[in-house]
Amino acid sequence: MGSTADFVQFIVDQCSGAGEITAKKMMGDYCIYCDGTLFGLICDNNLYVKPTYQGAAQLKELVMRAPYPGAKEHFLITDVDDRDYLKAVIKATLPALPRPKAKKNPMLESNKHVPAFLDEVIPPNLVCSQELRAFFQQHLGSDFHFKVEFQKWLKENAGKTYGDAVEAYKALQGNRK
Repeated sequence: MGSTADFVQFIVDQCSGAGEITAKKMMGDYCIYCDGTLFGLICDNNLYVKPTYQGAAQLKELVMRAPYPGAKEHFLITDVDDRDYLKAVIKATLPALPRPKAKKNPMLESNKHVPAFLDEVIPPNLVCSQELRAFFQQHLGSDFHFKVEFQKWLKENAGKTYGDAVEAYKALQGNRK
């Protein structure tokens, strides 16, 4: 059956006292988060909270049910009208849940190197970033773009200088004409 958008918004509003509450549609129903931590599900217009000992201590009524076939049992929250109750259950549950892992951005990894001078050495596994493009535009003009052959040259010539790279780019451009 799924949950209605109105019910999902009602639950988000009711839980808002616990922190920043968001709901994301997943597989036909919704995952619900507090301050970025997944703490429950909204399925078939019911609120389910991940089971923890700390959360159980706050429950008015302990009802365990699977939110969908094949799922692990969660606490079914039968009183969604009491904001203070929801806040207490969520606040008690959150510390026992794993924190979300920080997503790694490959562009921010250590291989993203932006030189300051032409005599700096090209590192291995260099990432061709917007910042590196801006560096080359300073030395080669605003028409500079990373072309496949130049990117290949950079990867094959780690250990040479960026000055060498500028000369190689000019040579590659000369060969194209």
